[in-house]
Amino acid sequence: MTATATGGARVLRRVAIGLVILVVLLVVADRVGNYVAERTAGNTIQQSQHLTSRPDVNIGGFPFLTQLAAGHFDKITVTASHVPVGSASVPLQVAQVHVEFDGVTVSRAFSSVHANTANAIALVNYADLSKTLGVDLAYAGNGRIKASKSVSLAGRTLSAEVTTQPILANGALSFGSTQINGAGQLSGEVTALLNKVFDVSVPLQGIPFQIQVKSLTVDERGLHINLTGANLSYAN
Repeated sequence: MTATATGGARVLRRVAIGLVILVVLLVVADRVGNYVAERTAGNTIQQSQHLTSRPDVNIGGFPFLTQLAAGHFDKITVTASHVPVGSASVPLQVAQVHVEFDGVTVSRAFSSVHANTANAIALVNYADLSKTLGVDLAYAGNGRIKASKSVSLAGRTLSAEVTTQPILANGALSFGSTQINGAGQLSGEVTALLNKVFDVSVPLQGIPFQIQVKSLTVDERGLHINLTGANLSYAN
């Protein structure tokens, strides 16, 4: 191999190494920018929605920097934890609100965020719902939940299991089709007291992000409230 050929190969090798280093630096810069933007967006959302802690934000798509330059992202996912809703008399803590925003436009400093649409799931676990209702709750199967309740009457303690179906009524969490196992063995007074276990309505309009309640499902983990929204804007 001639000296010229050897020198040319050496130059090509240096160019290739330089290109690899450049690509790595660009990827690192992109990921660092993505991380900083996610935290900044989390701060904006926390302040605008009055959350007790900064939510987790995931900005989808790659590369991030080109999306940032355009000020537009196809999808941003936000997960907020321990969100208080309900009212002063009937407080409820939502364990998690997971929101997927589509068609998101942001300001350069993420001080404002606008989304075309949003779909969300809010999880209410049984521990938090038990605190609200004042009874220990568990999944009863077939979309129903159950509570064991003891009632003192005439010096006797009577226990029964009450099951019910969580439902949505006028944007609030309510309960229907309540049944008392062994009701025939209980007095009317005891039955009336047990029926009051689920005679409550929990307002849900305090859920953040301006999203509206759509539907409800129930399983072993808890209550899953489906929400949706459109043309949403947030600013700190």
